Amino acid sequence: MAQESDIKTPGDILRLALEKETRARDAYRELATHCSVDFVRDLLLKLENEEYRHMRMIRDMLGKLESGKPLV
Repeated sequence: MAQESDIKTPGDILRLALEKETRARDAYRELATHCSVDFVRDLLLKLENEEYRHMRMIRDMLGKLESGKPLV
């Protein structure tokens, strides 16, 4: 994982955010696989999906940044 002192550019920020979203998605998925309570498992899977959406959004922003397009 990047250290705070290594974060110098918008790309660094987005890559760190992507790393954190990926870890969160993986954690929710792992918890859901071991959960026997249906409504809790459903919530964990919804949270996993939300993190995946965030990952797609960050990847899109990175792509725009790397191609010189505006982020918004």
